[in-house]
Amino acid sequence: MVLQGGGEPWPCAIAKVELADQYRRFPHGLSVLLASYLIEAIDDWAAAASGPPPDLYERFIS
Repeated sequence: MVLQGGGEPWPCAIAKVELADQYRRFPHGLSVLLASYLIEAIDDWAAAASGPPPDLYERFIS
């Protein structure tokens, strides 16, 4: 599980607020960014023995 500064899974509450603010005028860009991060996360976890965690959709898409 990817952890950031506060020990929370990424994107933490602060990152969500910052991303929403940065992409306020271009929400489609945020969708593309998060989709690319989701693909990277799936690749990272697929290489691990445990596989991806069940909350990937909630963390990156919802």
